[in-house]
Amino acid sequence: MTDETGTSVNNPDYSPKKTLIPNSDIEVVVISETDAKVTYRTWYTLPTLRFINVVQAMVLVDAVLSIILWLTGGTSSYFVDNILTFHLRQSVFDLAIIAACKALFLIPFYSLLEESFYHQIQHPFQQKFRRNARVFHALVVFLSFTFLAFSATKGGLVLYSFLEDPSYPGMHPTYYALVISAGCFSLFEFFMSLWSFVALRKLESIRVRHRVNEKGEELDEEGKPIEKSVDLKRLVILAKPEAVLLVVGTLGLLGSSVATMFGPLFFGKVVDAAQRSLDELNRTVLVLLGIFIAGAVAGMVRAWFFVLAGQRLVARLRKDLFGSVIQQEVAFFDQNRTGELCNRLSSDTQVIQNCLTVNVSMLSRYLLQIIGSLALMFVLNPSLTGVLLAVVPVVAIGAVQYGKYMKKLRKDFQDRLADAGTQAEEALSSLRTVRMFVGERKAMDEYGAEIDKSYRVGRKLALGQGTFEGVIGIVAQSAVVTVLWYGGKLVYENSLDAAQGITPGILTSFLLYTLQVAMAFALLSSLYGDFMQAVGASARIFKLMDRSPDVPLEGGVVPLTFDGEVEFDNVHFTYPSRPDTAVLKELSFKVHTGQMVALVGPSGGGKSTIVSLIERFYDPDSGRILLGGHDLKTLDPAWCRHKMAMVSQEPTLFASSIRENIAYGKVATDTEVEDAAKQANAHEFIMSFEDGYSTKVGERGVRLSGGQKQRIAIARALIMDPVILLLDEATSALDAESEHLVQEAIDRAMKGRTVIVIAHRLSTVRNATQVVVIDKGHIAERGTHDELLEKDGVYKRLVLRQLMAGDMPGQAPETDEQSESNNATDGKSGTDVPVLL
Repeated sequence: MTDETGTSVNNPDYSPKKTLIPNSDIEVVVISETDAKVTYRTWYTLPTLRFINVVQAMVLVDAVLSIILWLTGGTSSYFVDNILTFHLRQSVFDLAIIAACKALFLIPFYSLLEESFYHQIQHPFQQKFRRNARVFHALVVFLSFTFLAFSATKGGLVLYSFLEDPSYPGMHPTYYALVISAGCFSLFEFFMSLWSFVALRKLESIRVRHRVNEKGEELDEEGKPIEKSVDLKRLVILAKPEAVLLVVGTLGLLGSSVATMFGPLFFGKVVDAAQRSLDELNRTVLVLLGIFIAGAVAGMVRAWFFVLAGQRLVARLRKDLFGSVIQQEVAFFDQNRTGELCNRLSSDTQVIQNCLTVNVSMLSRYLLQIIGSLALMFVLNPSLTGVLLAVVPVVAIGAVQYGKYMKKLRKDFQDRLADAGTQAEEALSSLRTVRMFVGERKAMDEYGAEIDKSYRVGRKLALGQGTFEGVIGIVAQSAVVTVLWYGGKLVYENSLDAAQGITPGILTSFLLYTLQVAMAFALLSSLYGDFMQAVGASARIFKLMDRSPDVPLEGGVVPLTFDGEVEFDNVHFTYPSRPDTAVLKELSFKVHTGQMVALVGPSGGGKSTIVSLIERFYDPDSGRILLGGHDLKTLDPAWCRHKMAMVSQEPTLFASSIRENIAYGKVATDTEVEDAAKQANAHEFIMSFEDGYSTKVGERGVRLSGGQKQRIAIARALIMDPVILLLDEATSALDAESEHLVQEAIDRAMKGRTVIVIAHRLSTVRNATQVVVIDKGHIAERGTHDELLEKDGVYKRLVLRQLMAGDMPGQAPETDEQSESNNATDGKSGTDVPVLL
């Protein structure tokens, strides 16, 4: 009810100072500490089960019960006479009016009373809330006492007349019940009005606190985001764009349902007609045939449009879900497995499609079938219908309990299948590694273990479904047998006396309706389980769709000019997947426009992390990264990434043509693609292929050699004409001749650009304007190659070890990103590495 702005601070011993603003519903928490990190908004709500709601519910029940008792009192003439010739001791018209007045006045007065008390708690120094609370309290107590006095007086007069006045004509039994009910409710409501003085003072202690972070996510007591609840209403909203198709399908549904409902009726008429005349039999059979044909056409329309709506829905849902996933920050993919995300796109969306289209169609069809069949059964014979309806409560209660049980099992089953799919995706995508280390059996065992987990849940599903269907089957068939026996008895009575019982045709129709209702109930119970499965699947989908990325894709400042200057200002960073291990620790350095800076150092020191932060794959925990003098967090990420290009040591190509891979980041002409390929020394080998630039490279570029993939990746970077060029030893995978040519192209591309290269080899480091040695997240040394050799430090030891190991141009060392991923968890990185890692 009341908004509050709060701030969570890094220092657990710090208590924020609260400042109350007069004449306001907002409580502002002011924090001057520099370590404040997270800002959130707080508000309070009251629980559903509280004093005011209980009292209002009681008043409402009083009004409804009083009106029902009044309306059901005797015959119509008796009811009218008690209104027109009203007498205090013989009519209860006044009690019904008073009960309605209670609902009209007490319910809103109690709401206003609670609101006044709540505002008084939030703003204890504002007298208007205290004054309002007193006024509404007085009104509630006065009205409750007045209603009690009237009800008690009327009840006393009626009781005296009933016991002592021999001429008292009395009232209908329901009117006596209304007098007693009015007295009891009024007495209880009066006591509750007095108790409200105590109960409302507890609002401050029972109110529920809610916190929302800057992304609009509600937080729990530990500060973790709370998953939004998912219900069928939110699922139905997904199908809103398909409303027209669903409406047409519903019209077909109504037509097929009407045909289904009237079919058994004419079956019975055929049986009776066969006992009377051939002409009547022919006419009845033709009518029945027409009903079947019309129902079939309507069923075709129903199936066509509902399935079409489902296909459109799932196509749109998959696009929206993929769009939401692909926009998440890189840290999200560090913590979520690719196979599981793909499973959400495939199987979970399919479950929702069936739920919102085909299952909705079936649900509507079976509900109409049950309602229509029961209505016609009442027309045919009410007593037989009563026998059948005796089993409905048993089936309904069983279906609800079954649905709750199956909801959890089906969610677990989907989760186990997702884990198995992830395991299979990892093994198949790394098949060469599996084959290299003879890991086929291990992959099969791991996949089999995940499948076994899903099978164990599947066994429980099978047992639950079989048990439920068996029990429901016994109950339903017992009802059918009972109806058959009782119906047979009525047919026998009809054979003795035509005015008694029912005809064989009516029994036939009734039995067919019974089977329809029983079948519809059984199918509805299974549909309930399917809906619960869809709710479970949608919870995972909505969680992805509702998630806002920590690092947005676009939005921010777009400078008019950008010179490519890069500066790290006291940057501290830990990977979200490894929050206990700091990778960069208060790192500061500056790269001027047009400089080439080489990052060297032991594996796991943080070199690749620096490049990832420049690309804004992650945001630093503290400190700033400046591009052209602007804080990177304030710049438009899409604009920034168009101003820089990166070539990693192990480039990733897409399973498309060479031309599409080179022009992946830019809409480029064929001439631009070829120029970039020539700069990267790739044009010659590309033209040696039969399809040239249209050659498909295969999944992740498996049809190309390592050197060829590297040169295409370089061309993909050069075509962007970047201001900042990021290189992870881009020439390491080339042979000597190609390396020389590509290095010349890169040297030309460096002119007027800022270049940051993760260097593993002396040939790269010698040409750098500045060498920055990164060790354990700190800058150990910096300077030119010659300056650092003069020092007896980390750099000199790295160079000496590389010279001792031999500078082998064709050898590509382990990537820094892999090394950091593997080594950063233990916080150790030695300096005894034989290359400049």
